[in-house]
Formats: sequence, C-alpha cells, structure tokens
Amino acid sequence: MTGFGAVERTDLSDNISRIRASRDRGVRWILDRVDSSGKPVGADERNGWARVPWALAVSGEASAAAQVVAWAERTQLTLDGSFAPGPALGTGRFLAYPLAHFAIGAWFTERFDVATAVMGALRQIQDPNTGGFPIAPPQDRSTDFYDLLSTAQVGQAAVITGQDDIADGVYRWVTDLLELQPANAGNRLYTFRHGRKLLEQPSKELEWLAITDFNRARQTYYTPGMAAVFLSAYAQRNGLKQPLNLASDLLAKNLSGTPEQFNDLGSVQLCKFGWGAAALAAVDIRRDWTAHLTRMVNWFEARQAADGSWAPSSFLQPSPTDIDRLIKTAEHVMEVNAILGALGAAGATRAGR
Repeated sequence: MTGFGAVERTDLSDNISRIRASRDRGVRWILDRVDSSGKPVGADERNGWARVPWALAVSGEASAAAQVVAWAERTQLTLDGSFAPGPALGTGRFLAYPLAHFAIGAWFTERFDVATAVMGALRQIQDPNTGGFPIAPPQDRSTDFYDLLSTAQVGQAAVITGQDDIADGVYRWVTDLLELQPANAGNRLYTFRHGRKLLEQPSKELEWLAITDFNRARQTYYTPGMAAVFLSAYAQRNGLKQPLNLASDLLAKNLSGTPEQFNDLGSVQLCKFGWGAAALAAVDIRRDWTAHLTRMVNWFEARQAADGSWAPSSFLQPSPTDIDRLIKTAEHVMEVNAILGALGAAGATRAGR
C-alpha cells in the first residue's frame, strides 16, 4: 500500500503508549471545561458540546459524560429529541451531524431513552426516497442538498443504536453517491447530492465542501474516513463484504493523494482518515492498516497543543476560541481512542500468532 511516502513500522507498544497519553491530555482539557452541573464551556453562545459525551464515555470518564447528557436533557433538548431553539440549535444548518454525535454519546452513557429520542428526531429529517440527510435547517427545506459527512455520521449512529431502517437508507444513499461519480472524476470525490442527482456544479459557497480534490492542498480530506467508519459498521452489523471493499477504495483516495494531507501543520482535515483506518483495521481482510495508524499517531501528536487541546485548521480559523477547541478536541479524543483500540487489537493479534 502506498501513500504519504514511505511508511515505517514502529514498535506497537510505543505507539499505544503515545496515543493513550495524547488521548488522556485531551480528556483532561475537556474535563477542565465542563462545570459541576455538566454544562460545557461556551454553551450559552453556541453548541460546541454535542460530541463531548461520546469522547468522555469512550475514554473512561463515564461520570462526566453522563453529567453532560443529563444537563443537555434538562436544558438543551426538545421533547421530540432535537436541539432546542437558541444556542443548542443555532441556525440548524447541518443539524443531522451534531445530533448524531449526541445520540452516540447518550447511548454510550446508557441513556438509551435519550439516544432513541434523538434518533427519532433524525428519522424525521431523513429523506425517505434517497436515505440522505439534508444540510438545510428544519425551518427551510427550499433546497434539497444532502451531504456525505452528515449522512454517513447518522448511519454510524443508527448502527450503534440499532435503527436498522435508518442505516439501510444511509447505505443506499452512500452507494448511490459512489455509483453517480463521473467517469472523469480522477482523484476527486463529489460528496453532495441534489435530490437524487449528484451535485457536480455547486455554488461557490458549497464548492469546497462538495468536491474533495485529493491532489490539491487544504481540501476536505475527511470525507472518505467518515464514509469508511459507517461502511465498516454497516458491514459488521449485516455480515457483508461489499461495504468493506467500498470503504477501502475510498481511503485509497487519501493514500494516492498529495502528501500535504499529512505534512501540512496548518490543516487538520485528514483526521477522519485515521478513524476510518482504525475502523477497518480489524475487519478489512484486503489490507493491513496498522502501518498507517502508526503514521496517524505522529499526525495527531504534531497538532496537539501543550495544554492537551486541538484546534481547527489554522487556515480556516486562525484565532480559535475555547468553543472551537472543544469541538475539535472532543472529535480528536474520540478518533485517537479508536486508533488506540485498533493498535491494541493489532498487538493482541500478533502476540497470538
């Protein structure tokens, strides 16, 4: 397997120790920004907390994760499981993405009632014809643009929470998206659909989000990783091979792309490649992802601040707030935890041979 130059195989135990330490530094940073009521920093301004329960729960901080879920249930959710109007909902644009994060966090804290309610709210906005999730806010469905990032993330939440009909719709949407890719796409991935059609000529506002060019610097390199996470989960849930093949083919776009994905310290757009590789590491019989996971250990370490936080890409947000850091740190904590698990499984496999 090629990509990002030569890949060195380093000692697994060293990488496991390093990525665990990286995760724990990030967790401490998050914990310092959640008060005793479970309210995260900046919650009165906007929603930077949707993924916090998930990140804390998978990192061994069940009590703190449950506090955030309980706080959100009391103060941030509507009766039907959506985010309440105000800072939690914001504009409602790309609503499905953070709602899915919160559903997973609630499920991992064993608040199955809350998670099921949130999944019910997501069910209401899934397109019954295509299975996709819209980017438009609930109060404005004048356009029917649907994106891969949101749709795949809801698909993963649906697999975790046992909402098979939602997951089936997402799988149909993702496979249709891949079949609709133009023959001359090259190393580009078109990630939006307009109704049933592929969005090939997006507006300037959406162009960077809707088309990923893996040969160019500072692109949305995360889209294959998010799709791979869902496809891996869906394959395991249903005992299928084809989703794993699709996931591997998607991550191959990253591996054949520009080395700037890995080298550019001003960008964190590659983070979900590591997550996708971790998701496939134990179940993709076509390839060994371990060497690429060790490369991502270095990638995450190089972008983590001394205080344990991560920030958004500096070329997009040169002056991030604590809310921005909370969003990114919670995401990266969850991703490095996935890599930690995948490396641990790889070590156990090698020890058992």
